[in-house]
Amino acid sequence: MSDRRFMRRSILSFASILGLAVLGLATCAHATDSAPTTRAARLTYMQGTVTVTWANNTAPAQLNLPLLAGVRLATGQDGQAEVEFEDGSVARLTPNSALSLDNLSVDPGGIFVTGVSLLQGLAYFELRAAPQYRYSINAGGDILSPVENTTVRVNFDEQPAIFSVLDGTAQVERQTGPDGTASGTGYETDVRAGESLSGGSGDPASYSLTQGIAEDSWDQWNEDRDQAAAAEAADGTAVRDNYAGAQGYGWSDLDANGSWYDVPDQGQVWQPTIAGDAGFDPYGDGEWVWYPGTGYVWASGYAWGWTPYRCGTWSYYNSFGWGWVPGAGCGGQGWGFAGGGFLVNVGFVPRGYRPIRVPVSSPHPQRPILPVHTYIPPMRTLTSSAAQPAPRQISGLTAVPIRPTGNSYVPASGAIGASLRRDFPVDSTTHTPALGLASTRPAVVHTATGWQSPAPTPAGRPAAVGRPSPAPQTEGGQPNPASSGQGRPAPAAARAPAAPGAPYAPAAPRAPSAPGAPNAPAAPRAPSASGAPNAPAAPRAPSAPQAPRAPQPSAPAQRSSPPPAQRPTYSPPPPPPPHSEPAHSEPAPSHNPR
Repeated sequence: MSDRRFMRRSILSFASILGLAVLGLATCAHATDSAPTTRAARLTYMQGTVTVTWANNTAPAQLNLPLLAGVRLATGQDGQAEVEFEDGSVARLTPNSALSLDNLSVDPGGIFVTGVSLLQGLAYFELRAAPQYRYSINAGGDILSPVENTTVRVNFDEQPAIFSVLDGTAQVERQTGPDGTASGTGYETDVRAGESLSGGSGDPASYSLTQGIAEDSWDQWNEDRDQAAAAEAADGTAVRDNYAGAQGYGWSDLDANGSWYDVPDQGQVWQPTIAGDAGFDPYGDGEWVWYPGTGYVWASGYAWGWTPYRCGTWSYYNSFGWGWVPGAGCGGQGWGFAGGGFLVNVGFVPRGYRPIRVPVSSPHPQRPILPVHTYIPPMRTLTSSAAQPAPRQISGLTAVPIRPTGNSYVPASGAIGASLRRDFPVDSTTHTPALGLASTRPAVVHTATGWQSPAPTPAGRPAAVGRPSPAPQTEGGQPNPASSGQGRPAPAAARAPAAPGAPYAPAAPRAPSAPGAPNAPAAPRAPSASGAPNAPAAPRAPSAPQAPRAPQPSAPAQRSSPPPAQRPTYSPPPPPPPHSEPAHSEPAPSHNPR
């Protein structure tokens, strides 16, 4: 009889914890129903010198920092950074580059509208083309939007920017003059995998489009980041399908850095591997960062520290330790826990654990960043005692580990675009991944060696005219200057093409979009419903296969000199030395949770 009473008490205890999670999320949602949605991009990766500027504050960046509209991210001579958006799209900055997040909004129809400007440097973008997400990348007035899922390298070391499409198809347009003012003429054209485009330096209606992509040593860095993303995707579980919704970012980190358990008739709980350390505290390492109009938000110092601080509930379980339970609010819009004085998302805690509240701030706090380092993660890597986690006990219930749905990852060439397969939104009705419009053309890594000036616009292809001009992107109200181009080395020697033994062969001319009307100007486009600048058009439905373009005739280069050759050359890091790792041991609490 006593065993039955204990089991019933345990079930009620665990159910009450789940209830706390749902109640906390409902309270958070209720508090923000009448307020505009606050979107946040995520600083997923950083190395070297990376700074963030917002509201007249400039400070060193912090891993997992929520990046709100108006933020400027910059890398130094040794800096690297990666930004992730809700649908898994990413922006990657190489040294001496700067990115401005101009527009992060949700229009009345629920469309996530994202507009960013590359202010200087070299960056890579992997963008999803899906109906609920619209992207525009501005580089000196030339604006790129994905037509299909697209990977593009943007070189803005000097005017004009060069867009090199590595995978998919993108639309590039310009409707402003050299001084940033609205122009009555411009251009709009598609750029496909293996092609490069550069806008005209003086005439807003001119551009140069060529077959071929000049190799850069940082292409290998982008490939390395994609290989890491592909490895994380292979560890994925199906848990996110029930919770992610429109906010697909961050879930792969949980699969790769911890274990999911299913508690019968109750739900799922996730435990990070680092929770095997007896002193682990979910809020023990990170920073509180202040934003105007939002207050302090949490930036976790743990590599996986994004989704468990945006929604759901942390709790401490006897014989198990700390675990995180997701909730229905994980798929909603906006950032989860902000506002001075409110408790964070912690449910049951061990005895002696002090409640954590969001710091209260003034309109202009003297300390916009409040570091928290009450727990120092161990230098060693904690791992499970077996390749697959074993069943665990949570309050007398047997929690069964949830296995990954993918296979073990085997590194291979051609991982371009893997970030879009690592994190992704999930249809809230069908609970299936919303992966966007797949590329209809094989990815091209390199098709040219060294610097290659684009050929001029093909004859007979007039620039598109008559479209409304997007607002010019500026920083601090001033026209965006050309980059000084500091820090860029000469490109490394070319690697082999993606298909070994099959050299790149330009193909025949592309068919015109409409019979009898080749290269017709585009019709005017209506302004965005949200009123935000640079709102790109909705992703287009796949079109009928088109014939490839003919190789462009050689012509004098339009650029007076090759790009600056001073950026540090990327060198892949050496593999970590082999080491023995301690076995994971379950914490043995000496007290009961509250």
